[in-house]
Amino acid sequence: MKISTLVRIFTLLFLAGFLLSGCFALPMEEDYIPPAVFALPASPPWRTAEVARGDVVLFSTISATHQAAREEIIRFGVAGALITGVYVQVGDAVSAGDVIASLDRSGVAGDVERLIREEARLSLRIAQLNERHEHTLWMAEVSGIAVDDSFYINTRRDLREDLEMLRRELDYLRRQYENRLIRAGMDGVVTRAIVFAERSFSVFGNHVATISDQTLSIFVVSMREAQVMQPGERFEMDVAGNLVWVEVVDPEEMGIHRPETAWIEAILVADGGGVFASNAMGRIHAVFAASYDVLHVPFRAVNYVNGRHFVYVLEDGLRRLRHVEVGLEGTNYTEILDGLRLGEVVVI
Repeated sequence: MKISTLVRIFTLLFLAGFLLSGCFALPMEEDYIPPAVFALPASPPWRTAEVARGDVVLFSTISATHQAAREEIIRFGVAGALITGVYVQVGDAVSAGDVIASLDRSGVAGDVERLIREEARLSLRIAQLNERHEHTLWMAEVSGIAVDDSFYINTRRDLREDLEMLRRELDYLRRQYENRLIRAGMDGVVTRAIVFAERSFSVFGNHVATISDQTLSIFVVSMREAQVMQPGERFEMDVAGNLVWVEVVDPEEMGIHRPETAWIEAILVADGGGVFASNAMGRIHAVFAASYDVLHVPFRAVNYVNGRHFVYVLEDGLRRLRHVEVGLEGTNYTEILDGLRLGEVVVI
């Protein structure tokens, strides 16, 4: 009786476990995927501006580069020499012949002194030889006995050749001695100069100083900006924070010789000269035309096709093309003569 009862219990447990495992094996219901919907992306908002009243100005910021009417660039002519001094700085006025800088000359000076002594010695030997030769010829004339003076002639020739070679070497050393004193070749103002440093040596061709003739200060404007500048026009120019007045000139009338170039250039002359660094930059805020208290829109709002100007006016959220008549086309705004009313909104 007990055995049959246990069998029934185990049978019931087995059936229960089978049924429960079958429930977990049922297929899972898939997630619901909504149907696709076609939609256009929203258009970005337009940049707009109102038709306003104000001033329309055609201006340009023009760059000009300083160039001296006459300029001398001084460079080292000797390599590897100790620099013993630099005697000028930017802004100094110098005259032709003034010493700008110096190199060590002690070694060259010793060689020059030695050759000067040797030159004097050879000159003395030639003078003494000439005296002896003349005396020998006089004795031969008095005695009537012919003499062979070839010794004097050959010796004098050799001594003169030696003297000529020595003088060439002496001239070379004197030039070297002088080259170690770097001098100004013209009157002017120092616009650039090296700074002296102890135990520094020269490099052949390296810049020492720039001397500019500041009696006439020239600024050059090139390319597109030069096309709108005419001789006689005057502008206020900012040079390193200093305001100077400049005038557009005809270089030929001013005697300013410019190298031939394919670039279009305008030559400006600063009032009263002035000291400017080499390649100093000037900036001119030049106003070429202006219309005051007129209707205007930003210049980017006006389009031009086939000889006609038009804008896009924003009405009820839509862009509508409208032809307009324009006046002065300024740097930032365009004058509107007809086609728009104050307060209307245009698309930029």
